[in-house]
This record gives sequence, structure tokens and C-alpha cells, in this order.
Amino acid sequence: MRLDSKAKPGGPRGSIAVEFYLGLALAGFLWHAAAQDTNDFWRASPEVGALELLWTPLLGVAAALVVIAAFRAGERRWSWLPALHRDFRALLGRPTSAELLALAAASAIGEEIFFRAAMLDAWGPWLSSLAFALLHVPPRRELWPWTASAGLMGLLFAGLTLWSGNLGPAIAAHFVINAINLVYVTRKDPPMVLRGPVQPS
Repeated sequence: MRLDSKAKPGGPRGSIAVEFYLGLALAGFLWHAAAQDTNDFWRASPEVGALELLWTPLLGVAAALVVIAAFRAGERRWSWLPALHRDFRALLGRPTSAELLALAAASAIGEEIFFRAAMLDAWGPWLSSLAFALLHVPPRRELWPWTASAGLMGLLFAGLTLWSGNLGPAIAAHFVINAINLVYVTRKDPPMVLRGPVQPS
């Protein structure tokens, strides 16, 4: 089956989200430019060479796959994950593959430039990750664990950035997590939550 099967254009919501993330990227770029002597927001350290810029994003991809596997394993145990799945599906509908990739790329690039290139440098990993978590506060209390998980993801992305000295691993991890999850929630039904041991009939 093709990925775009039964997909419909996402409408104005998707384009508004992409514009928001591009605005966030611009704000992060300007913040970093005002705070630093250089406009090189991609590298946290000027000593990072071209070879590191090429291979370190692979570490981000590997980290993303571990995170996704952990969340998939938790879906049948934590009721908030299927609930979040349903909410995102209701919000996004059935956007096309191109729209999903654009949203995943814009959110990864915009948030990483703002929170890791600019805010991490200015506020450090803990406060920047807290601010990142607060951007992911849902309206329903039962979904607040998503906010906590966003804070942990913020710390992961900050750690990748500080360790590698560049934004490549964090952007790669963020993009892979977003892209796979967006495809998953818009193309698959949420699993049933197992609330206890299954009894034989």
C-alpha cells in the first residue's frame, strides 16, 4: 500500500504550523546572532570539523530509533500514549506524505535552532529543556506525561548538541522522531491498552 493512500491535503493547520516553526527558527537565529560574535549557529564549537558534521547526525538517528522503540513498547501500558495518538489524529487528519515531511522538518529545524542553538547556549541544558517541555503542554491533564517526556527529549537533544559540538545530531534525532511518529499517528490506529494480565476465557 502506498503511504499516500487515502491521504488528503492537511489544510491551513499544517501550513500555519510550518510557518510557526520557521518563525521560531528565525527568532533563534537572531537571538544567537545577537548573543555571539559569530553567526554560525550550527556549530557550538568552532573546532568542529567537516568530518564531525557529516557523521555525528547518524548518532542522532540511532538515538531516535531507540526512543521510538521505547515509546512503542509503552503504548500498551501507558494510557496517555494512545490518547495522545487519537488527539493528534483528530488534529492532523490525513495529510499527504509531503505535508508530513515538511511539518517534521520544520518542527525539528525550528525548535532546535531556537532551543538548542540559542537557548541552550544562553540558559544551559536544564532551563532550555524546561522551556522546551512547556511548549508541549497539552490542554488535558491526562496528557501531561507528554510534557514530561518532551522535557526528557530536550535533555537528550541538549546532550547530543553539547557532546557533538553541533546541531546535526539533535536535528536528525528530532526529525526522525517527528517523521516516524507523524506517519504512525495519521496512518495507524492506536493500540488497545492492557490494564492487567490477560485472563484465559
